[in-house]
Amino acid sequence: MVLEAPQIIGRGTWLDRVASEIVERENQLGRAPEFFKVESGLAASGLPHIGSYGDAARAYGVKLALESLGQKAELIAFTDDKDGLRKVPAGFPKTLSKYIGFPVSSIPDPFDCHGSYGAHMSGLLLDALDKTGVKYRHVSGTKAYQEGLFNQQIDKILTNAKRVGEIIKETMGQEKYTEVLPYFP
Repeated sequence: MVLEAPQIIGRGTWLDRVASEIVERENQLGRAPEFFKVESGLAASGLPHIGSYGDAARAYGVKLALESLGQKAELIAFTDDKDGLRKVPAGFPKTLSKYIGFPVSSIPDPFDCHGSYGAHMSGLLLDALDKTGVKYRHVSGTKAYQEGLFNQQIDKILTNAKRVGEIIKETMGQEKYTEVLPYFP
């Protein structure tokens, strides 16, 4: 089932309100970007479910709403394939248990149809997005790290670790990051 954007977007939905607020905020901050990037993080450690699909579909709705306001926008489907395997999903070979904690992008695909376990899992969700007409640009977390996409941000976080911890404390109420970085190898 593919929903056409004109059926829902531009008619005062919450998606339209969010898009308007984003554009207004960016204008107030003096940034007014020529191009908006809307991102949905795709978990690659377990089987996709309605919640993971819903997150991507909502992000796509925001992208469409931005476009209905005359803005250029894209949806980035970011695969969190650097995440470690937390548990072996039901119905999967128990031999995967030796990979608990390994990045899912470095675990062999137990079904031999993708380059890795992570590619298999994210491929299932990307296939669902394709079948429902969601347009996106896929970015693998592993490739993004390998290509140095986050190097400047990582350097900035490390340089300002104390302030980052204070911001997390102020916004999330978690004090532990005032002493240690939120990094889990």
